[in-house]
Amino acid sequence: MLPDKFKCVVTNWNYMDILCRRVAEQVKEDGFEPEIIVALARGGWFAGRVLCDLLDLDDLTSLKIEHYVGTAAKSGEVKIKYPLPDGSVEGKRVLIVDDIADTGGSLKTAKEHVMSQNAGEIKTATLQLLYTSKFIPDYFGEYMEEWAWVIFPWNFIEDMTDIISRLMRKEKKDFWTEWDIKWGLYSYYQIDPIHLEIAQPNRFLEVMKEMERRGIVKAVEVEGKSGWRLVE
Repeated sequence: MLPDKFKCVVTNWNYMDILCRRVAEQVKEDGFEPEIIVALARGGWFAGRVLCDLLDLDDLTSLKIEHYVGTAAKSGEVKIKYPLPDGSVEGKRVLIVDDIADTGGSLKTAKEHVMSQNAGEIKTATLQLLYTSKFIPDYFGEYMEEWAWVIFPWNFIEDMTDIISRLMRKEKKDFWTEWDIKWGLYSYYQIDPIHLEIAQPNRFLEVMKEMERRGIVKAVEVEGKSGWRLVE
């Protein structure tokens, strides 16, 4: 059961690019020369494509593994939803890439699947490694000694929608102003409004407009103040 409050860290594209370059340098220093990158869907796609550029690779494929079913929520087990195309890694040196290792279950399952496809040498990499992971990748851009739910730029709206909805359901207020929500994000998820604006400038209202479009919230005005109401 998830706690009502947990730490979130909002990241941006530039920082993720820096972590990709750190991973690429580790791969080069190790002398490993992959022939193909297997990017885990969906989180590993950005890193996989950038690492292709940094490592001079043009062979990239995808492996879909289901683990998380929502922000900071986990399914009961790790499953391969879409396996690798037949023969895509056979006899090749493979670099498996994901965005983060939390429990390590996705990477472990991916490596076992790649091995079953008769690949050659296999290495694994993540942009971030949480101390909670039981699987340690060969390469990682950052080690995190404190658990946090990382909000990546490629799933910013998805995760922000989840946690704002969670906040509004928990508090059960009839009316929320912008600063009511931002204070709630700080109180429940340690997302500082200033840091949010630095990492993802001008995107808070974009998230709220998207939540309106999806029918999650409704824009309302109360006593001259603009805000939102959760749609039940």
